[in-house]
Amino acid sequence: MHPGGHPNLAITYANDKNTDGAGAQLQRIYGIYALSRFLNVPYIHTPIGWLGYHGLSALESNTASPVLTSEYNRIFDIPSDIELPEQKIAVDMMDVDAGRIQQLQSTAETAGEFHLVRILYPYPVTDRYPDLYRHATAISPFQRVRSEVFRLAIHVRRGELFAIFGDRMLPNSYYVSCALRLVETLNKLDIPFVCELYTEIPSKPFVVTPQHHGIEGRIAGDIVFDPGMNRLEDFDIVPNLQRFINDDPIDTLRRMATSDALILSRSSYSYVGAILNANGIVIYHPFWHSPMKEWLISDEKGIVPEGDLVARLDAWKKT
Repeated sequence: MHPGGHPNLAITYANDKNTDGAGAQLQRIYGIYALSRFLNVPYIHTPIGWLGYHGLSALESNTASPVLTSEYNRIFDIPSDIELPEQKIAVDMMDVDAGRIQQLQSTAETAGEFHLVRILYPYPVTDRYPDLYRHATAISPFQRVRSEVFRLAIHVRRGELFAIFGDRMLPNSYYVSCALRLVETLNKLDIPFVCELYTEIPSKPFVVTPQHHGIEGRIAGDIVFDPGMNRLEDFDIVPNLQRFINDDPIDTLRRMATSDALILSRSSYSYVGAILNANGIVIYHPFWHSPMKEWLISDEKGIVPEGDLVARLDAWKKT
């Protein structure tokens, strides 16, 4: 999708500017793809170059996976719109500036040049117009198959957050309350269901140092991680609960993206699962990335608009 004739500009992901976790980088990649459709300019796919955080198991072993980055890139491979010309001018852009891209496009056309704009953050546009992520939904690598049993996925983001960025964590009580409210409505509508809990838990107590994988000096001293920190027993009250603990992260994304309902954490990893979920019910707790318009917004107690929830669940039942 790009203007007719020979394009003079394309946009891509600047994959060497912030090598953090998979969720954050995938959200940026899909955001830049959505931007290309919004701006009507060609998209060039640049895969993840390096993952700076490989999950809790890597934190526990203090060793990055040798294959995880390549596995993500194999699954999340978006076709480029055009082949890059040999002669090109690279322009780096930290935060996307749509007006500047239009200026660059005009400049490149006048000069007979080709500009490749390498963008790190699409958020000035995608957070303002989150429904642009529908373009990402359309190219999800995961195909959803209708089940006779309603699948409610609950993503509880923990991992390194016990050491850094702890303010991102929502309490277990939030997820439990939110799940129980959905379960109550599912029971009223006589919809059979299963609740699927996705989270990470240490296999044993271990010490995280400032030099640990994924930490990069962002803590002042050692921190002890312990399986009890997660208080997994809090979820025992949730009926028909299946626990997916420390599972493969790509398979977890697949299951979240194909669920019938998904309770998000304040997490890009959750967010990617949601934007790739074509017709599922998404329960969103406000954080720094804006919700798509059909997502149900919960309060701090896990309460969502009941009328909207009933209507969505009733539609699932009738389908």
